[in-house]
Amino acid sequence: MEDDKAIKVILLGESGVGKTNLIRVTTGDKFEENPGSTISSSYCESQITVGKKKYLYYLWDTAGQEKFRSLNQLFIKDSKIILIIFSINEKASFEHVDFWNNYVKDILGKGGYIIALIGNKSDLYEEEDVVSEKEIEKKAEELGIKYKVASARADPKGFKTFLEGLLEEYIIKYHPEEYIDQTSFQIKPTKNKRKNSNNDNKNNNKKCC
Repeated sequence: MEDDKAIKVILLGESGVGKTNLIRVTTGDKFEENPGSTISSSYCESQITVGKKKYLYYLWDTAGQEKFRSLNQLFIKDSKIILIIFSINEKASFEHVDFWNNYVKDILGKGGYIIALIGNKSDLYEEEDVVSEKEIEKKAEELGIKYKVASARADPKGFKTFLEGLLEEYIIKYHPEEYIDQTSFQIKPTKNKRKNSNNDNKNNNKKCC
């Protein structure tokens, strides 16, 4: 069972956009060429230090297939940072950004959380028929959210830095005192701590990343 005092970060988006690999490289694992589709959901634990105080957070990986969306409603609950992921070389995944944004707001209502847009697989910009950064910027402005063009393969540190910025923004903006551990030393991010949201479900026994 995850710690209910941790800051919950959830990655949403269509199947195949690279959510699992973004989590893998953020928590210190290597990029995997074919990680397979996520079944239901799972999460990884990590930590960040802000102002000499350490904060625990969980990165939730979710299934993009439509048949699992009713389950995703349960996993979105209590999320504080929501990352809507699409692949820059799959325009259909970009066209579903509005759906995911509305989906989150229908479940969480207004306020108390941060949504951001991630255009993954930027290493594929040499290919034809990709979503341009100008299109991504326009969509982010339309939704009133931040965005990041990322690559789990080529620039894992870029995504992690962006995520840490969102975590710090959330901590400062909402002052979640219940998350604070008063120890003053810095802890390195936890690696390879993977847990499943439902150990009794055989379909959920895959590693999260």
